[in-house]
Amino acid sequence: MQQEVDKLAVALRTGATVAPGPTPRDLRNEQSTVQTGVVYDDKLLTVSFGGVVTNALASYTRGQTVSVKFWGGHPKNNLRRQGSYLQVQRKSGTSWVTVANDWDWETKYRWQRYDCAPTYGCSHVTTEWTIPADAVPGTYRIRHDGDWKSGWDGLIRPYSGTSREFTVN
Repeated sequence: MQQEVDKLAVALRTGATVAPGPTPRDLRNEQSTVQTGVVYDDKLLTVSFGGVVTNALASYTRGQTVSVKFWGGHPKNNLRRQGSYLQVQRKSGTSWVTVANDWDWETKYRWQRYDCAPTYGCSHVTTEWTIPADAVPGTYRIRHDGDWKSGWDGLIRPYSGTSREFTVN
């Protein structure tokens, strides 16, 4: 692989042409979906989707990791291709400014399905943000957006949840 990358880099630098090589097989009509759709999402009666299970601490320093766990729905309910499941927000006056999303290197989004007797099909979403060295000191929060599917009518509904406010020093 290194040899081929080197060959391409030299060709780009010198303006030389490179043979296209073999064309891969077209597999578009040979693919099958083995994953089923989401049947439903559930939670305990005493909580809401987006509710916090494990909250952020009151304060952090740069380099530490903020971890917040929410009651969630299956991520396949809405893949959020033009959005995000996770936002790190910094308070600016009376509004919140997003400083990181689930596609940023310093964040992690984990979804886990489990049975939470007496109900089944419960999910927890764990969000993490490793605070970068250049983070602006201030007040922050973690926001989680998702969608849950009802077992009664099959409709998919949005929800959101936010952590407590915490400071970064």
